[in-house]
Amino acid sequence: MADLTELEHRLKAALARISAAMDQWPSPNTAPSADQAAHIAHLEALLDQERLARSQSAAAPPVLEAPDTSAEVLRLQRQVDELDLENQRLLAAIAGLRQDLRLMDEQSEAHLAQAHRATEALQADLDALIQARETETAEIAKILAALAPLIDAEEAPTHAGS
Repeated sequence: MADLTELEHRLKAALARISAAMDQWPSPNTAPSADQAAHIAHLEALLDQERLARSQSAAAPPVLEAPDTSAEVLRLQRQVDELDLENQRLLAAIAGLRQDLRLMDEQSEAHLAQAHRATEALQADLDALIQARETETAEIAKILAALAPLIDAEEAPTHAGS
């Protein structure tokens, strides 16, 4: 029984640590941090500039662009796409971990209820054994009380004759 209690305490402590760590993760509805928002805004501005430049170049005669700028924009666009995919992956992982945590909470509660029922059943058995022992002790006391005069009568002649 002590093992179940210790296991229950360890499980609850682990669940509390997991829950605390999960609370620190951003939720899908949480806005990005200021640094991330500034970086994303910068990348989006560069992307908008590139889109504007491309739309103007499509309307105007072809102008030679510096290869460094378009390469940088492509690199930044790939980086934004990669970060977006990573963000989506992390949000999905967080959602999965939260679901796992909910399931572990439910299982913990079920095990706790089962342990409580087992404790109650064992306590009822113990109470019944205690009551049976008290009844037997009372019966033995009655038998000894009834036998005491007979034992005293039996011992009295042997002491008188010695």
